[in-house]
Amino acid sequence: MSAMYSIRHLLNLIAEAFSDMVPALEQAFNRNHDDDRLDEVFGPNPPLAIAGLILGGLALGGIVEWVFSDWGVWRVLDASALILAAVYAFLFRRYLFGAREPGAEDFPWLAATLIPAAALLVATSLVSRLADGAVTVLPGAPSWTLLGSFLVAAADALAMAAGLTIAVAALCYAQRWRQALKELLRQFITFKVIVWVMVLLMVEIGILGPLVSWVVGSLFGIRFPPWLGDALDQFTYALLMGTVYCAVIGATWLACRDRFAELIETGEANVLGAVRELAHPKKKGASVSAPEVVEQGSKGSK
Repeated sequence: MSAMYSIRHLLNLIAEAFSDMVPALEQAFNRNHDDDRLDEVFGPNPPLAIAGLILGGLALGGIVEWVFSDWGVWRVLDASALILAAVYAFLFRRYLFGAREPGAEDFPWLAATLIPAAALLVATSLVSRLADGAVTVLPGAPSWTLLGSFLVAAADALAMAAGLTIAVAALCYAQRWRQALKELLRQFITFKVIVWVMVLLMVEIGILGPLVSWVVGSLFGIRFPPWLGDALDQFTYALLMGTVYCAVIGATWLACRDRFAELIETGEANVLGAVRELAHPKKKGASVSAPEVVEQGSKGSK
């Protein structure tokens, strides 16, 4: 995930992945009463089961973090997202490796069932940040600067969706969950450090805003009020981090799609490695297609 640095490449990833998600969501939650695919995963009333799963995960996660509040791991992981990821991964694997023979056509609608959970996690996180007073007017600034802090809060809330997505992928595509959790924790710690540095440089200290103000002032003699630089830092951070989190979601979707055939064939796939490959601009076309993955997996098993 740390290799995600080309904004243009990230936007391409986002466009490709999110264009896949819309039809997948329609396919998963269609109005065809004869379509029982969701029933085989979530039971006889899928919408109610999914809603209960999400609300239960949120409630249980809050309880876990309250009971074990002294655990430092909650600075990196969110208990609700982790619980939901484990349950979703278990349900997905039970369906994929159960009595029914899965196929490549199962990926879009299975993955799309995760979208409501991701959306609700983001909404819950954003509401919590608003309640904690994260949205404020900059000192001495007009009221419209509320927008900057709101966008920062919204961008940070997207981390919940990104974390849930990649956690489900890591667990669903792994047979050994303990090893997958260790790798997932390592990835999250690395990414958390990167985010912390970006917050420090772009929000707490603020580099871009003062630099732009100094350059414009030196070249054109225009003096900007101090709050304008802070507002610019907020907008820049929100745009950059929002793009990065959406790219994490998009890259995970594409990596899971590309490695789905390998998962069915061998029971596991290195999806986190595939996410890192997709995140690198030089490897944009290096994602392995499903037939190639199956062929490689078959050769490796002989």
